[in-house]
Amino acid sequence: MIKIQGLPYLVPFILFLSFGLPGMGQPTLDPDIQQQKPKKYENRILRAEKTGEKKFTTPRRFFQNTYTHYNYVFNAETKLTQVLEAAKLQHIDRYSELLSFYNYSLEATSAQKTELDSVIYKVNAGVFLHDLRSDWMDNLYLAMGQAYLFRNTLDSAYMTFQYMNYAFHPKDPDGYDRVIASNSTEGGNALKVSTTEKRNILDKAFSRPPSRNDALIWLIRTHLERDETGQAATLIQTLRNDPQFPERLHPKLHEMQAYYFYKLKQYDSAAIYLGNALPAAYNKQEAARWEFLMGQLFKKAGSTEQAMDAFEQASNHTLNPVMEVAAQLEIALLSGNSEGRNWKTVVQTLEKMARREKYASYRDLIYYTIGKLEYQNQAYTEAHQHLLKGIRYSLQNPEQKAQTWLLLGDVAFTQKQYQPAKAYYDSVENSLVAEAELPKLEQRKQVLSVVVAQMEIIDRQDSLQALAAMPEAERMEILKKKLRQLKKQQAAVENANAPAGNNFPGFNNAGNQPPADLFASGSSTEFYFYSNSLKSRGFNEFRNKWGNRPNTDNWRRSSSQSNPVFSKEKKGNQQDLPEETDEDTNLDQLLENIPLTPEKLQTSKDSVAQARYLIAVTLQNKLEDYAGAATEYEWLLENYPGGQLEADVLYNLAICYRMLGKQGELSATTKQLNEKFPQSRQAQLARDPLAVQAADSLQSRQATAAYDQIYNQFLSGQFQQAVAAKRAADSLYGPHNWTPQLLYIESIYYIKQQNDSIAITVLEQLKRQFPEHALSEKVNTMIDVLRRRKEIESYLNNLEVERQAEDSTRFQPIPVVKAPETPAPKEIKAAVPVQKTIVAPPKADSTRLKKEAPKLPEKPLFSRHAEQPHFVVIVLTNVDPVYVNETKNAFDRYHREKYYNQPMNVAVTSLSDTVKLVTIRGMANEAAALDYIERAKALAERDIIPWMKKENYYFMPVAEDNLNLLLDSTNLPAYRSFLQQVFPNLK
Repeated sequence: MIKIQGLPYLVPFILFLSFGLPGMGQPTLDPDIQQQKPKKYENRILRAEKTGEKKFTTPRRFFQNTYTHYNYVFNAETKLTQVLEAAKLQHIDRYSELLSFYNYSLEATSAQKTELDSVIYKVNAGVFLHDLRSDWMDNLYLAMGQAYLFRNTLDSAYMTFQYMNYAFHPKDPDGYDRVIASNSTEGGNALKVSTTEKRNILDKAFSRPPSRNDALIWLIRTHLERDETGQAATLIQTLRNDPQFPERLHPKLHEMQAYYFYKLKQYDSAAIYLGNALPAAYNKQEAARWEFLMGQLFKKAGSTEQAMDAFEQASNHTLNPVMEVAAQLEIALLSGNSEGRNWKTVVQTLEKMARREKYASYRDLIYYTIGKLEYQNQAYTEAHQHLLKGIRYSLQNPEQKAQTWLLLGDVAFTQKQYQPAKAYYDSVENSLVAEAELPKLEQRKQVLSVVVAQMEIIDRQDSLQALAAMPEAERMEILKKKLRQLKKQQAAVENANAPAGNNFPGFNNAGNQPPADLFASGSSTEFYFYSNSLKSRGFNEFRNKWGNRPNTDNWRRSSSQSNPVFSKEKKGNQQDLPEETDEDTNLDQLLENIPLTPEKLQTSKDSVAQARYLIAVTLQNKLEDYAGAATEYEWLLENYPGGQLEADVLYNLAICYRMLGKQGELSATTKQLNEKFPQSRQAQLARDPLAVQAADSLQSRQATAAYDQIYNQFLSGQFQQAVAAKRAADSLYGPHNWTPQLLYIESIYYIKQQNDSIAITVLEQLKRQFPEHALSEKVNTMIDVLRRRKEIESYLNNLEVERQAEDSTRFQPIPVVKAPETPAPKEIKAAVPVQKTIVAPPKADSTRLKKEAPKLPEKPLFSRHAEQPHFVVIVLTNVDPVYVNETKNAFDRYHREKYYNQPMNVAVTSLSDTVKLVTIRGMANEAAALDYIERAKALAERDIIPWMKKENYYFMPVAEDNLNLLLDSTNLPAYRSFLQQVFPNLK
């Protein structure tokens, strides 16, 4: 007995196959099924068991056929049709990609297990409750095999169709089985494996043909779904050479051949056989879909004319406007590669189609088609315009919109318009893009993020230099005009943020309606501040509307403080800034960024040169755009001669000339490099790259070890030694071996020493040298804070804040109110294991044996408290307090972003001179602490503390009681041993 979702049913063919019998053909199927009946039929003789007891007379035959047909076969086939229709409704065709062979998937059909189990149950009932000599038995088994196939239980489907092959094969005159395809089979031809369908007019009008031949087709389909292409090919070839294989099934056989070649990716053969299989399509729309697939297959095979014909047929036959437009798209795209056809004519045809009301809902796809055709024919301006139209008309088709944004990015990228290309690529929703296109999209977005950032630096510095070159009167007039514009923008923002209507309480412009209850919670009677879900929702709505606001008065009006143009230093103990702004002060702040002195002008020029060099290197190494890189290098040599990067510029320019095949320019550049920098590494690379690479390998290992030692010195607080060692290493190895982590912790040291200018220089070097690193995202904020250090410190010094002391070595548990209960004896907790001392009595007799005092087992120092509030402790080893505090600040920032609605308290505790603990309080229990650790560990190295080596820190969960014991005993190895026993997989 086999059960599927609790439904018992009988499968007689399994018994036949298990004994190696070929089965018994209709109408003498095995009636001996007494040992296989369900429990509720064990004491009942079924109709199938009575097969052969009575003659199968004409009235009996009519009754059995009618009853089996309409009560069982019809219902089973109807359910199968419904399952297929439901799966087809879920299927979505993306016409820009190769269509699937069928417009449904076995995953979609197998999701409807209840319906398919009902079919199997119905089939079993039809078999056991009727005479096995009925003419509909083969149809019942065919429905069972199809149900198994759609249920994606392919082994059962295979056995069902194979059983039909044996059981319903014609017998000899004496009723014995014939070996299939033997010389004794129907005329002595060994190639005849199918069943002869000699049917007269009445048979064709009132009955179905035998289902065994259909089962052979479905057996091929099962082999293909199981990826058994060898067995499928053998059966296909056998049926093709079978002279008595029925004509009605030839389209179905062609369908299986097409599916076979489709799975093997032999697209030309698949397209040819799919064209022969069109009569087997379920309806005209599915036939049109196959014609579209034929066009795609011919296109992949390089048969342009046949592909265009297939797309033309699909466009004429389909009832789906999307397929019609997609077919026209393919025809248009192929027309550009076809002789005698003008692609501009196709564009005009598509534009006329877009103006028709019939295709109003598909204008986004039409304009995308036009843009793609123009892009392929290098009409970039027209393509850009049509694609923007496609975006404008794309309202309810996000997938098409994503494709249009992607093509817009490609158009701009091809024209080397990198800034708009980045904007277009950033507008693409990655989840709506085909997986094959995602790697190229991500690679281009990463490269463009570097290039565009440097282009913005160039534009900004060029504008500032242009202002500096103007006469003073003209410059001041421009600045005053810009200041007025900024003030108007600020006023517009404040007006937009102000609430509509009158601000007086109880007043409502809409009528005499009472004011809305801000704390109402719908139908719930729960008070707003008692509901965590309501408070969380309100907090999120506030953040979405107003952003992150400080917990201060007048936050709406004081939002201008974030704008450096309108911000001014507070004086005395004044807490609120005045609303009016001082124009002279604001002009001075604008003038600060303009390079009016020679030093500032040189710094601005250096920024431009560095940005252009980074653009050139990115174009050369990431995009292999050697022409664009050469242009940038040539500009640097012309406008920035004698700079620190000149040797690198000459060497990289020589590489670009070599890749572009410009031998004359290559020789001149190499000669200039050897004359100006004969002993440089770049000149040596140009002369003998293999020798330099060998020396670089040794030098690189030495430099890595040296800077790793410097990093450890900085981290452990040996600042003077680290600064001296870094100065020596820089003179020996240069800046190429720096790491972003080293630069970051070096800047933290300078910040501690109040050397803000040096810290800013180091941070800007980090940003320039490692623009894609996670630390670069934090640099801008740090630089801004350092430049406003005096203003911030003045503001903080005027605040009266009472801070809780952080030097306490014990943590007070969170008070929990409990019902009074009988006091229990207090448990004494000690920092070391308690051991009872037994004093021996005085010696009474020297001859008496001395009894040794028994030792009590040591009590474990730590114990598990799974439901007690927990801490997450970050253990830092050999880390200076400067970086311990920076770690604390980093986790404070992390909590504000990820746990803003959950109170999290971060503190620093010293366990020993070399071991510091950053404790995070706020986890309700052990499970919450482990969940926090799993999330934080994944982000720590990349986002939270990327400047810290993994060897210098680790996480561990600690219950409140255990933390106090740990701080008292300072026995960290004992607690780690305890954790290893409780959580062996925790690392």
